[in-house]
Amino acid sequence: MDLDEIKTKLQGITKTDDLDILTKDLVRTHDLEIIVTSIVTKLFQRFESTMDKKLNTKLATVQKEMQEMQNKFEALSIENEELRKQIDQTRDVVIKNKKGLEDSTRMNQEALTSANYNEQYSRKNNIKVMNFPRREDQNLRSDFIETVRRDLNVHLEERDVVAIHRLPSDKPGPKPMIVRLFNSDVKRKVMVERKNLNNKVRISDDVTWRNMQLISKLRDMNCFESVWFYNSGVYGRMEDGLQLKFNLFDNIRTRLQHSK
Repeated sequence: MDLDEIKTKLQGITKTDDLDILTKDLVRTHDLEIIVTSIVTKLFQRFESTMDKKLNTKLATVQKEMQEMQNKFEALSIENEELRKQIDQTRDVVIKNKKGLEDSTRMNQEALTSANYNEQYSRKNNIKVMNFPRREDQNLRSDFIETVRRDLNVHLEERDVVAIHRLPSDKPGPKPMIVRLFNSDVKRKVMVERKNLNNKVRISDDVTWRNMQLISKLRDMNCFESVWFYNSGVYGRMEDGLQLKFNLFDNIRTRLQHSK
């Protein structure tokens, strides 16, 4: 087939009207693309604008909240710093008061120890007599001198008994009796022989209330084989033979630990 024949056939197939229609269709499609593109662009721009507004609003809210949190944090930091200063000041006051209390306690203990020692020293020639018989119109001095002579074989003169009197007591039986002897030699004679008493009468040192409390405390601990009072002091002996003298405010267990 030659070229002329091909042209003839094509002319029979494609008409000018058809080309016009196709051209119009192409124009419409192009316009449609432009319109769609424009719409999409506007929608995107509107979406972008809306998102920007929302993001800006959200960002502003977040920034505001962060600023509020920052303000609260700074306020808390200031408050914490003030509290720390108050705590430091309180600690200083507590330490100062503690030291003052410790000093006051130490001075008080020293004063009580000194007063107790002086009181005990003033009783150094005294003895305490328990269960001494009582009778009507009793002459305590004469009866005591006679009892000591008869039971202890210790001969006392009237002047050897400086003072003698009974103590108040709510317990049944004869009231306790305090005897002040002339000197330590006279007292020593009586104390050495007191073990020979054959009746219920008992003789002991005239011990202060605080020293009696210390003696009771030592005995209640069940750590000592024996506890006794001698020459204004309180003593305790352990089962291993360790013997210690104790003061009123000693930490007894600490002393025992350090003595091992």
